[in-house]
Amino acid sequence: MSNGRANFIEVEANLEVVADHGPRSDTPKEDLSDFSQCFHFSKMGYDQLASTYKVHIPFTSSDLNLVPSETDSRKYLLHHSFNKEILRIALPDILRLRRALATRRSTYLAMAEGSLRALLHSSEHLRVLLEAQLIQPPSSNSRTVVEESICASDSGNARVLAIIAHKDDRYASEEGSLFVCTSTSQDDTTPEIKVENVFPLISGFSISLAQIKQSISEARTHDDENDTGFSLTIYPGKSLYSGLESNSVSFFARDMKALRLFMEECRGLTKTEENLMMSRLDSEFLWLLPYTSDRELSNLFEFVPQDLRLIDQPLQTRLSPSLAGSPDDDIADFRLMRDVWIPTQARETSLNSQYRLKIRIGTFNVNGKLPSQDLSSWILSQASTSSANVFSNSLSKNISPTAASGLAKKSIDSPFKVVDPTTRIHDTSGQMSNLANTDPDLLVLGFQELDLSTEALIYSSATAREDAWCRAVFAALGEKMELYEKLVSRQHVGLLIVVIAKKTLISCFSNVQTSIASTGIMGIMGNKGGSAVRLTFTPPISNSVDVISPGPTILTFVNSHLAAFDEMAEKRNSDFQEISKKLKFAPPLSDRAGTVPVHMSVYESDVLFWMGDLNYRIDLHNEEVRGILASDKSPGRLETLLRYDQLKKASRSKKAFYGFLEHPITHLPTYRFSPGIETDALGYDTKRKPAWTDRILHMAGRNASVRQFSYTCHPQITMSDHKPVAADFSLDVDVYDQNSYSDIYRKLFKSLARMEDYPNRVIKLDTTSVDMGFVSYKRSTSQKLNLTNSGQSPCAYRFVPHAPDTAAHPEWLYIEPMQAILLPGESLQVTITSHVDNEIACKLNLGQKDLRTTLILHTILGKDHFISVAAEYQRTCFATKLSWLTRLPGPVRSLNSLHDLRPEDQPINAPSEIMRLVNWMMSGHVDDGMFTLPGDESVIDTIRECLETGDEFPFLQADTDLTVMLSFGETLLRLLDSLVDPVVPIFLHSQCTQMKNRDEAFELLETFPPVSVNVWISLTALLHFLCQSDNQPSEKAERIATIFTPILLRDEPDSDLPSVSLLGKRKFLLYFIA
Repeated sequence: MSNGRANFIEVEANLEVVADHGPRSDTPKEDLSDFSQCFHFSKMGYDQLASTYKVHIPFTSSDLNLVPSETDSRKYLLHHSFNKEILRIALPDILRLRRALATRRSTYLAMAEGSLRALLHSSEHLRVLLEAQLIQPPSSNSRTVVEESICASDSGNARVLAIIAHKDDRYASEEGSLFVCTSTSQDDTTPEIKVENVFPLISGFSISLAQIKQSISEARTHDDENDTGFSLTIYPGKSLYSGLESNSVSFFARDMKALRLFMEECRGLTKTEENLMMSRLDSEFLWLLPYTSDRELSNLFEFVPQDLRLIDQPLQTRLSPSLAGSPDDDIADFRLMRDVWIPTQARETSLNSQYRLKIRIGTFNVNGKLPSQDLSSWILSQASTSSANVFSNSLSKNISPTAASGLAKKSIDSPFKVVDPTTRIHDTSGQMSNLANTDPDLLVLGFQELDLSTEALIYSSATAREDAWCRAVFAALGEKMELYEKLVSRQHVGLLIVVIAKKTLISCFSNVQTSIASTGIMGIMGNKGGSAVRLTFTPPISNSVDVISPGPTILTFVNSHLAAFDEMAEKRNSDFQEISKKLKFAPPLSDRAGTVPVHMSVYESDVLFWMGDLNYRIDLHNEEVRGILASDKSPGRLETLLRYDQLKKASRSKKAFYGFLEHPITHLPTYRFSPGIETDALGYDTKRKPAWTDRILHMAGRNASVRQFSYTCHPQITMSDHKPVAADFSLDVDVYDQNSYSDIYRKLFKSLARMEDYPNRVIKLDTTSVDMGFVSYKRSTSQKLNLTNSGQSPCAYRFVPHAPDTAAHPEWLYIEPMQAILLPGESLQVTITSHVDNEIACKLNLGQKDLRTTLILHTILGKDHFISVAAEYQRTCFATKLSWLTRLPGPVRSLNSLHDLRPEDQPINAPSEIMRLVNWMMSGHVDDGMFTLPGDESVIDTIRECLETGDEFPFLQADTDLTVMLSFGETLLRLLDSLVDPVVPIFLHSQCTQMKNRDEAFELLETFPPVSVNVWISLTALLHFLCQSDNQPSEKAERIATIFTPILLRDEPDSDLPSVSLLGKRKFLLYFIA
């Protein structure tokens, strides 16, 4: 034995060389007394070495012995006690073996890379591969971590670390993840890679490196620079599912080049918390779920509601821009469809019943005052159950201010679930709840300007004012205070939000979180901003309900105070956006393994309520607002003012509160009141313009049905310059079993995890031609199309357009559903509906009557189906121009071609449709409610049909039927309001307001276009006739002028230009009708 020292070659059943030490060339060193060679190689490599020794070297049995290692039964020590000469002879063979094993290692990595790539989706890319060994925690003996890892370097610890990037072209976003892989194959030559763990590269993920030397006992080569490696300690933050949980994990690696690339990719792909919040309109990292195998597949997103801002965004608009015959990214489209479809199916399948939760919300700007009045009328005012006052989240958001009857109609493409008011729902008593006779289950109150002190603008921890108002609220509950308990409250400078619940339901609320945001002075002061509360509500379950583990419903309440002053509308919009971004909540599953630690926004809720002093004003001059409010007591004056409401304008332009619903306002403006002498007759401060600054709005997802029963202010509370506002809601939440939901979710997800691998994707249509018949203004017709998945695997479809930058269907058609997933053997009915509103009618009137078109139904990863649609448009006299109507040669329905129109220089004096309505009402019975009370829809439809066909009205002019008279008045209002341009051209409005008397007003008519003059004279003659027929003609004229001025002299909708004086325009009309 050389120098009395034993040399060892340590052998293990491993796949590659992890460490090797020795000479750099095939030429042995002269002095090998300190030579030691430490190999880690496969059993095949050992057999090769031993076989070579036996052939070429005359070893004795005592020279070469394979004995078990004392430290690990899976390891063997090759004990060779041969001398220097034997080593000199054996060394070339040992070096050749080292090169062979290095080649073997390279081949293994190449095969591992190929195996991993085969697992990846087309949108996922392998950036870098790193071979490593898992470092086990040190044992209790004195060996170092490095020595422990080296000695523990068996096949069970070999790992392949891979950086995978996922690119989403739709949102130009890229996400990364670290895959920890291991081999499931016993054969070294054909490794089969399995994903053992997944670490999303997000905020909180980090890696630390440390350079180390390998050593085994005394067998060390100090002067060999290749005997070093690196330990990588990974701090994952939170892994996607359980396994290593959130603990750090360490690996050992030697490949410096691969390690450098590995670190660079990690840095480049790691998402920050801010990046995640900005891009969280879709659920991040869902692409990782297929790699979780049978582990907790969907813990993260199962019970996190979809972002409410996506509810009104059709899924079709979020899919790739595919065309007929050239799909863009079918796989990405399917995955997005799947991620929406699975939660919906799981929820519907696991649904048992519904539970009704009654909520009262209030907002009050207290102007720095302490409570000094009884608040009971605000706290416990009873809600009306009249059907006329019920406002549901199933209603359309685009309701015409002049169409009050439209509140009862559901938008054709409404994404919300409609719940019939008579539907029986589950409650603890087993009886239907009568909202008018019961108290709210939840009371949520938002206060503003709680503290106006200077020091409070920066920071205040005092709770004296919060406590005082909470005591006042409970005092207002009177004897019922014993039924309630404060659930949570949060004060932020002048903002205070208080949530009070019935004691019997306190245990149903969990995960109570609060959040605050400042938008005041310099964007950081708390004089303006928002505070929010997020609650998880789990409905109580009676014995009659078969639900073991009821699923949660997420409720979020926001109280805000936005920028003041009339001219600061854009700052208010900006404040709203800033508050929406700053208000965050910790994810409900953040304490469990398998979660991505990203904060939740206020929109990731089942229902979101937003209250506060929003400070939006009315875009009219001070004297005009006061004049209209004081002019009469009819509801029409409020509708007139609300046309100029800044909040409604911001919502229509999508600058703020887009997608929120607000109950129709029927109360007077809530700001600004003054107890002093400088007030008008209604009590408003003469220095500030009245406005509806105090508002309550809401958004709801598909899993909750919200109905609003009241929206009132409480003028009897006079302590502040604002009036408190309150609203009553009933919220029907789903009672479903979350265990059943999870099981269904997992089952569906696994069945749809790899759409591209499914063969025989076949959708069968029962017909490829649809006849829609006549397509008419404001009349919807529908046809059905039956689809069946006749294949053996799941499939999906979507409707796609013919050409770029076009829609999948003409705008007069609605298709529901536009896309869907069908399981094998499943059938689905597609509804094709025609619908023509003002905007569409304006275009169709100027086109061809033949609306024939072709729809393309694209099967994801399959073939296209072409569906021919036949339809004929019936032109309408609504939603067009006066000048176009005067060129009609007869009834509008008889116009076959635009070539049949009269020449532009030969029009008739006035549209016959308007003249027919005016003449009928002039000759008929006059009723005081005409133009102020709504008509009957069926009668209005009949009148419109007669106008368009030229048929005689089926009503006698001497008929005293009130419904008929009101319907004629309603039809005339709708016809005038639907005109593309107002009767009086906009460029003349300013001149109209400058007329000082009747004579000047009549002289101005000479500047009107001829058709406008004729229509104006006919209409004002009718209105004058109606006013003179009334017992109080002057008051009647005021009411009529309030209704007709915004129609006959209509402003450009949502124009940024200053509006012309509404009072001046009304005064101009009064010159003709009073």
